[in-house]
Amino acid sequence: METRQLRHFLAVADLGTFTAAAERLRISQPGLSSSIRALEHGLGAQLFVRSRKRATLTEAGRNLYAGARRALATLEAVETQIRRGHGVAKSTLRVGSIPSFAGLDLAALLSRFTAQNPNVDVDVTVGMPLRLFADLIEEKIELGFVTMPLDLPENLKLTPLATYPMVLACPLGHRLTTHDSVQLEALADETFVDFRPELAARQVTDHAFTTARIPRTVRVTCNEIGSLLELVAHGLGLAIVPRPLAIATRVPIALVPLDNASLVWTVAAATLPNGVTSDAGLALWNLIGDNAKPVRDER
Repeated sequence: METRQLRHFLAVADLGTFTAAAERLRISQPGLSSSIRALEHGLGAQLFVRSRKRATLTEAGRNLYAGARRALATLEAVETQIRRGHGVAKSTLRVGSIPSFAGLDLAALLSRFTAQNPNVDVDVTVGMPLRLFADLIEEKIELGFVTMPLDLPENLKLTPLATYPMVLACPLGHRLTTHDSVQLEALADETFVDFRPELAARQVTDHAFTTARIPRTVRVTCNEIGSLLELVAHGLGLAIVPRPLAIATRVPIALVPLDNASLVWTVAAATLPNGVTSDAGLALWNLIGDNAKPVRDER
C-alpha cells in the first residue's frame, strides 16, 4: 500500500467519480483507475462499486477511509517535524467562515482552542458559502462555518449549530418601528434591500414571501450585512436580516420582530461526508460541541 494510492483512493471517495478525482489530482483517468485496481489487488478487497455515473464505497472501502485519512495526517505531521528540525511537531488547522464569523463567538472558540492546543496554528478563510463549499471539496479547508442553505450541497455534510430569528430592519422613524411585531402582509407595499439571491438568508426570505403569496420589490442587493444595513439607515429600503448579525454591526437602525415562524437563520458546520479526521480538527469539533449554542426552535 503506497501513499500515492491512498491519496488516489481518498480523492475518488470524496468526489464520487473517477473523472472528477483525476481532474483534481491532475492525472489521467486510466492512470487513476490502474492505481485503485493495484490497491484493491494488494488488499484483496474491492473498494468501490462502480457504475457509469458514480463510484460508491463498499464496506471494505468505508473501513479503509478513516484509516487512510489518519495515516496521511500522521505522515504529514512527521514530515513537518523533520523539516522544522527536532522538537514538537507543529500543524495547521484550516477552517473557513462566512463574514462576521457566522454569528458564533468564533474568536473566543479559537482562543480556547489555541490555548488547549499550543502546537496547532489556525488559518481562517473568510468567504461566501459557495466558495467555502468549494474549498471543502478541494480540501483547502477541513471545516467551514456557514449558513444552512435551503438546498443542501452534494458531497458535503452540514451539522446545524444554532438557529436565530430573522428581524425587520427599518430606518429610524419608519412607521413600523412603533410596532411590537410585524406580519409579512404589512410589508406588501414596502421597498427592500437584500442579500444576493445565492445567499441562504435571502433564499429564506424569498421562500417565506413566495409561500405567503406576497409580492416584494428588491431594489438594491449586496453580500455583506454591514453594507446592507447602511443602505437601510439611508432609507433605500427595509431588510430582513439575522438578528445577531444586525445587532453586531451597531448601524443606527430599528429592529422589529417578525410574525413568521419560517424566517430563521441557522448556522451550520460544513465538512466532508466523513466529518473531520485530523487530530486538530477533532479537537476543535469537540470544543464546538461543548460551547456552541444548540439549535433552537423560534416558533
